[in-house]
Parts: sequence; structure tokens; C-alpha cells
Amino acid sequence: MMKNVYANLYRKYVRPYRGSKTGPWRWLFGTQAALQSVSSAGSLVLDRLRFAFKRSDIKLLYAHNDSISFEITCINLLRRPDKRQFIEKQFGEAGFDFKIFPAVDGLEIDTDQLIKDGILAPDNFCPVTGIPLIPEQIGAYLSHYELWKTALKSSNKVSLILEDDALMVCDKPTLEEFVRHIPADTDLFFINRRRNKIKHISLHASKFACDFWGLTAYFLTKQGAEKLINLSLPIRKSADESINELNKNGMIKCYCSRQELIVECSNSKDTQNFRFASDIIDRTEK
Repeated sequence: MMKNVYANLYRKYVRPYRGSKTGPWRWLFGTQAALQSVSSAGSLVLDRLRFAFKRSDIKLLYAHNDSISFEITCINLLRRPDKRQFIEKQFGEAGFDFKIFPAVDGLEIDTDQLIKDGILAPDNFCPVTGIPLIPEQIGAYLSHYELWKTALKSSNKVSLILEDDALMVCDKPTLEEFVRHIPADTDLFFINRRRNKIKHISLHASKFACDFWGLTAYFLTKQGAEKLINLSLPIRKSADESINELNKNGMIKCYCSRQELIVECSNSKDTQNFRFASDIIDRTEK
């Protein structure tokens, strides 16, 4: 476990700087990155010591000898083959089998018809902008909703749902190790934390300490899928804001991985991981 942690820290903070040619200290990397690496490693070591002497009463979804099996589905707009290739390359090289789900394109939906059908609430709005949800937000919500229905029918205990701006920062054994430690009462288990404030409850799992957002990568249990399907319509807010609200009100239980296994690469403020511009963020901020 710790070997994988340090390998991931090396890949993230050290390797990108090894080829630098800025003077005789080219083998060194930036001070900020170095401090982040030391801090992350130190935090993990302290947690390992803390939880080693603390009896865990957390019941896990998987028994010790259970085999781990889950489906991976990535939401991707058909008009974004660049993102599809990005996902296929990453997960293919990591040895995962996965499916691409053709996203519901916000540019092709009829919002008036969705309101008439009871799928979209007439008073829908985005708390960030104070205006009705834009078509891209509605399309994203409907895409996740379709995969919740698929997860409910799955023979596996969990399903992994991704958006096409997911960037892997772990290897396959590490991901499977965290899946094995998902709490039994989990509805959603996020593996992209997007810098949300969290409180660690074990070496592998954390709870959100306040509001959270971001649906780049999460495991969904069958019980979680059933709850979301029953609670999610009509659409009043964006998908991540709705899930955050349900979690805050105790209607669903959300956890996240102690270690961030996937990062969102469409956040322009994250210069290290930025790959693609986000259509939704760009439009809601205008």
C-alpha cells in the first residue's frame, strides 16, 4: 500500500521535473512541489500510525476474501473524440476494461419538453449563477441519471462512473485496494476529491467535512443507485449540487477515498493537470 503511495507521489511531483535543464540543479524540482510531496507522505504516515492503534468499527462492503469486480463507464460527448481517446489511452494502458457512454448533448435537448414531461422542474436554477440551469448542465445530469439506472441492474456491488476529464494518478492495484475498503453503508464513494474538505475515518476512506462538488469519478453502489433514481427527479439543480444536498440532509451517504486517485483535468487553475477546457464551467462563469 505505502509503496504504491510513494510511487504515485514520485510520478506526480518528481518525474515531471527530472528533465529540467535550468542550471546545475536540474535534478531538483520546485520548492512548492517538494513541500507538497513531503506533506502528503508525512500525512499518510501519521494516519497509518494513528489508525494502526485504533480499532475500526467500520463494516466494509467487501469481505476479506471477496473478489473485486466492477464496471467502468465514461461519459463522453460524441463530438469530443479527443477526450474519448484521452480516456481510452489511460485506462487501456492501465489494464482496465471500460465502456464509453454517449453523453446526452445539452445542445440537442428540448428544455420545454423536459418540463412538460416532469423531468425538469420549472423553477430549476444554478446556485452559483442564480439563473436557470444551462443546457450543458441538464445534459450532464441526464447522462449520470442514465448510468445510475445501469448501475442498479449491474451484477456487481459497485460501478465506477467517470467523466471524460478524468486523469488517473494511481495504478490498478491501488484503485482495487481502495475499492476493497469501501464502507458497507456507502451510496457514493468519490475517488476525485477536487480539494473538498474531508475528515479521515480510516486509512482508505474519508467523509466530506462540508459542502462538496465534482462528479469526475465515483463508485456507485446498487443501493446508492436506487436512492438517486428515486430522489433525483425532477431536476432542480446541477447533479453535483443535488447530490451534495442529499448527503447534507442525510438522505444518502457519501464517502471519498483517503488518497486522491483521479484528478479533474479541466480546471484551468490546476496548471499541472490541466488538459481540456470545461464547457460547463466556462458557460456558468460568463
